[in-house]
Amino acid sequence: MKPVVVFPFRHHSTLVCPKAKEMLRDAGFDVVCNDTGRILSRDEQKDLIHDAFAIVAGTEKYDADMLSAAPRLKVIIRFGVGTDSFDLDEMARRGIKVGVISNCNAVAEFTLTLILGMLRHLPEYDSAVREGKWSRFESYELSGKTVGIIGFGRIGMRLSELLSGFGVRILAYDPCLNHEAAEKRNVKACSFDEVLRESDIVSLHLPSLPETYHLMNHQTFEKMKDGAFFVNTARGALVDEVALREVLKSGKLRGAAIDVFETEPVDAGNPLFSLKENTVMAPHISALTYETNYNAGIISAESIIRVFNNSEPIYPVRMTKENTKGETK
Repeated sequence: MKPVVVFPFRHHSTLVCPKAKEMLRDAGFDVVCNDTGRILSRDEQKDLIHDAFAIVAGTEKYDADMLSAAPRLKVIIRFGVGTDSFDLDEMARRGIKVGVISNCNAVAEFTLTLILGMLRHLPEYDSAVREGKWSRFESYELSGKTVGIIGFGRIGMRLSELLSGFGVRILAYDPCLNHEAAEKRNVKACSFDEVLRESDIVSLHLPSLPETYHLMNHQTFEKMKDGAFFVNTARGALVDEVALREVLKSGKLRGAAIDVFETEPVDAGNPLFSLKENTVMAPHISALTYETNYNAGIISAESIIRVFNNSEPIYPVRMTKENTKGETK
């Protein structure tokens, strides 16, 4: 029997490049896909993964109960970087190797896009022109600002590289900060509170974990500079959206750019939607590029082949809570 690789997420046919599946078949794997066009029920997911040697996972949940349905499973690759739907402790207990892909450039580029769009009021200008108005008012330049990066994994590092040509001062906080990487990029390592106090723009790049839930709340927003800007392309659960709305309405913060929300897909009742003039919003798409998806497919296939040959995934997830801090998307 050939080893089986399963793609349980419904969008695999549009997101995963054909070459990746071809690589797996050429390496001797059977490729099994969810071709229903919909999210599988738990029982359907269990049936699909029963014989899996490897799973390329979307956002579906892999807890102990789900993992028990795949007794042959040796590796699971997240087609993304967020592992908040994985029971990593159970995977470690079962000896299942875990890997992710790399979307750092796409997310960093989109973060920079949001920063510039927010500073230069692009949404307001676009709306005004479409309404036949010639609204012209001052905006802000990025040059000369202090940018604080909270979470200095691959995405935070790449963002600092992109920012380096704009004449900004860059601060970074990470609970496991790589000081050598920060120094190499001319980034000043700071405490969490120092980043909040000193930054004109704060950009969030931490994972969603119990200890990061509502990291940005009434108290932490109040520590930010008056008139500062806030960006979140990480995870919605890191931010208390009611608190963010209040500091934007009060003028404590001058603007926010948000790509992720606590409940997704969003509905019309989201507290941030009452704000129009000082926000830029997107539907969790910072990593959604042709280049990222193509590379993600290749990385997933190569990682599975490496594990089959008794090696490690290209981007392994270390299985202790201390070391699962890496950037998410």
